[in-house]
Amino acid sequence: MKIGSWLLVLVIVGMLWLAGSVQAGLRVLPSPAGVGSLAPSWAELADGRAVLSWLEKLDEGHAFRFAVFDGEDFGPAGEIARGEDWFANWADMPGLFELDSGAWLAHWLVKSGPATYAYDVVMAVSTDQGETWSEPFSPHDDGTQTEHGFVSYFDQPPESAGVIWLDGRETAGGNHDGHGADHHHHGHGDMTLRYATVAVSGKVSDPALLDKRVCDCCQTASAMTAAGPVVVYRGRSAEEVRDIRVVRRLENGWTDPVKVHEDGWRIEACPVNGPALVAREQELVAAWFTLGADDRPRVELAGSQDAGASFNHLATLGQDQALGRVDLAWWQGGFVASWLDQVDGAARLQLAYFDQGGELVRTRELAALDGGRVSGFPRLLALDDQQLLVAWTEPGSTGTRVNVALVVNESSD
Repeated sequence: MKIGSWLLVLVIVGMLWLAGSVQAGLRVLPSPAGVGSLAPSWAELADGRAVLSWLEKLDEGHAFRFAVFDGEDFGPAGEIARGEDWFANWADMPGLFELDSGAWLAHWLVKSGPATYAYDVVMAVSTDQGETWSEPFSPHDDGTQTEHGFVSYFDQPPESAGVIWLDGRETAGGNHDGHGADHHHHGHGDMTLRYATVAVSGKVSDPALLDKRVCDCCQTASAMTAAGPVVVYRGRSAEEVRDIRVVRRLENGWTDPVKVHEDGWRIEACPVNGPALVAREQELVAAWFTLGADDRPRVELAGSQDAGASFNHLATLGQDQALGRVDLAWWQGGFVASWLDQVDGAARLQLAYFDQGGELVRTRELAALDGGRVSGFPRLLALDDQQLLVAWTEPGSTGTRVNVALVVNESSD
């Protein structure tokens, strides 16, 4: 790393230590994101590098940008697209995904009408690692000025990806505000969970309705297993119970939705707090926030050894103080889970280590963050057993900014 970069690291670390926001074992890296940035997301590349993507506010509108981390430093920031009519949101983040072929698929959100949550998912493909991008297109073609977002991906080798999103086409014409209140759409239908295959050519095929009634604004999570793709998301029953559900694609098609765990959380509004999911071969781990039937905030974890056909409860984290906003990553033979707790009126970014058998080994606090929406959803990415990356958004006197840090491997301390 160049001397100037090291000086920048020391300056940032010093500022954060003085503010008391970063704990021991978290090494702050120079962020490639500028002032006005938000909504960070990670993508892992097949060659061992990582891509950080984010939104950045411009004088007019926003830009969707990215930078590649090679294990030592970030390269220069590249730009995927920019526009003045985008939907820039703390919870519904844009993202980037690498296909098995090496092509990149990116998505962002563009307003489709005057209503607050009328926006479309827009995508583009790059076959030269972000140097150039295709003409934008959408995975949905319903044409309604309703909410479409909360995208997740899974790989479908060699030339396509499975794309999952929340789709509000059935809510058209209803009195709907998914981000804080649901007015039951007055007979105009519900938020749905949908799927399509997106090829490297930009061709969209195999559209499918996976669940006809889901929570309106919680993130989806999906992954490919040895037995096929698995999707977890927050459902919504007729009685307003919003527990986490799972659907899988088998040889004869997509399964019916079933609950991952019986939380019994009944809530009249969307909590804007979706699940996380990681998969390898037949093994899965899911994490999510709930208040359950007893109205006690917590983060729950469940594991599967049969590619999502069944789940067993693994752990409860943040009992009585969790804010949620979970993420997961495989690491050091087991896995890690991150989430936010609320302690003494402040949000604390927590990390829990689990061994290969799913047993909790230890927890630690990483940083004190803003407890409001401005901090968004902290994101994890493990490049190897030595590098666990974390990104989040922090407020500042001149605007928000995406921060990036490296979690030090405690086994080598």
